[in-house]
Amino acid sequence: VHPWCQRPARSCDLDHIVPYQPGGPPGQTSTWNLALLCRRHHRLKTHGGWTYTMIRPGVFLWRSPYGHTWLRDRTGTTDLTPPPVDPPPRRTS
Repeated sequence: VHPWCQRPARSCDLDHIVPYQPGGPPGQTSTWNLALLCRRHHRLKTHGGWTYTMIRPGVFLWRSPYGHTWLRDRTGTTDLTPPPVDPPPRRTS
């Protein structure tokens, strides 16, 4: 479910969207809290500062550690990062 990843599901890891807590609340391993990530993207999410939420089943909103955002769904990836804003021109006297 990572933006632009094409790895087949059969070779992916199951990731807890909300991190698993031993002894935590019941239902942590329910489908509402699991998504398929390839090993590389699983490690990026776990150790690299990437985060994501499931908006609804099959629709995921990703945020990079640099503030970029993407929407991933069954149709592919949509970049939601706003374009950079040019600073106002400097006034000269």
